[in-house]
Amino acid sequence: MSHLKSKKFIAYLLSELGWKIIIGYILYQYQAKIEHYSFMLLLGIVITSGFIQVGYILGQAALDRYALMTENATDGIKK
Repeated sequence: MSHLKSKKFIAYLLSELGWKIIIGYILYQYQAKIEHYSFMLLLGIVITSGFIQVGYILGQAALDRYALMTENATDGIKK
């Protein structure tokens, strides 16, 4: 199955693209004069996106493990 057919993967790609665009926009707006507020905003965006990435990866790993367990269980029944 193609990854681009997965709604979760498409949502993940859009969130990744979104926060990178936001960071690029903020850096473009402030350029050389990054102050406390903009720095904290950038830091918050990076931390939030990190949590989203970790959550997605752990969710996919758990789903893969569950699928493998059910596949092994059904193979045992068929034999």
